[in-house]
Amino acid sequence: MRHRVHDAGANGRLIAGSAWFHVIEEPVYTPSGAGEHLYVEIEKEGLTTDAVVEALAKVCGKRPRDIGFAGRKDRHAVTRQWFSVHFGDEARLAALPDASPRGRITVTATGRHGNKIRLGHLAGNRFRLGLADVRREALTASLAVLAQEGIRNRFGPQRFGVHGATLAIARAWGRGDHDGAIALIVDPSGAWRVGDAIPTGFRSGPEGSVFAALRRGALPAAALSAAGDPMRKLAASAAQSAVFNAVLDARAAAGILHRFRVGDLGLTVRGAPFAVTAEELESTNQRAAPGVLDAFTSGPLPGTRRLAPSPEVEVEERAWSAACGVDWSWMGDGGVFESPGERRASVTPFRSPPILSESDGTTWLEFSLGSGSYATEVLAQAGISVPTDRRTSDGNVATF
Repeated sequence: MRHRVHDAGANGRLIAGSAWFHVIEEPVYTPSGAGEHLYVEIEKEGLTTDAVVEALAKVCGKRPRDIGFAGRKDRHAVTRQWFSVHFGDEARLAALPDASPRGRITVTATGRHGNKIRLGHLAGNRFRLGLADVRREALTASLAVLAQEGIRNRFGPQRFGVHGATLAIARAWGRGDHDGAIALIVDPSGAWRVGDAIPTGFRSGPEGSVFAALRRGALPAAALSAAGDPMRKLAASAAQSAVFNAVLDARAAAGILHRFRVGDLGLTVRGAPFAVTAEELESTNQRAAPGVLDAFTSGPLPGTRRLAPSPEVEVEERAWSAACGVDWSWMGDGGVFESPGERRASVTPFRSPPILSESDGTTWLEFSLGSGSYATEVLAQAGISVPTDRRTSDGNVATF
């Protein structure tokens, strides 16, 4: 297979194409063997997690809300993850590989359990990534630094949609600019305007609900409502993530990623929040030091939860995030994206350390991360360039 040439990072580049980006979900628990939920482990390629949900619902005769999953996985990758189907019939899964012609779906295991799988019900993800133009000694040194200091826990660009479209939708929607939000949902490039002819073709997921509403003649505000909670949650997530990244970058610039101040809100290794007091400041900073990583500074995912640092620190965080164009009130009580919110660790350790290997002229990098952390951020911080278009090695969407 020929690889499209990209500008190499200081230590190499990620090869474009799903064959070079593998993700395996590491669940918190495995099927118990009994229960009303059918558990299905699926390997997918060329499909979003939401597309798999729609395919499962179709072949199992269920509604999408009857399908559970722990986290969304990259479309342009070979990924494995578990889904649950309420009162699912395993015999119906035989039709699943043919249910989505735009990509590949393979059932790799099944089981049963008493619980629906819900967002966040995973321990982490294991990654296996194909690299080229690698400077092995320099990359090894960079990975060692990340293992020592932890990875800056930024949200990757995929959180914000293609070319940042989901974040742009959130900003418009949050401001009350329904026309602008709808226009970006229909055409992320921004060329379409409300009143233009609605593009033909099929769209899945919440965007598909928007298209269907527009074709019925709905006004922009009604079309957004038709998308329901899934579209609202996507927009809220992008807005919260932009706030967090801005605060994280400000902490890094101030040299306090691993250093607490009195009034900061920290997180334990299990994610439990704690307030930093003057009496415990020194010992807490020792726990947060590189090489120890037993406590973490944190940043906000704004919402309704009353989990906050001291008023002085919160004022500072709001000022740090102002430039990202997101109003925290959008996620607050009665806000357009009302959401629980939480705190997120500023840095995160590897769940399993990075390993480099060689196979058929390709360098492979393997590691695992906790739930919600991004492999592309590991690559960027290790000096590996990530292609803007990760679809296939020739830049075209794969067909299967």
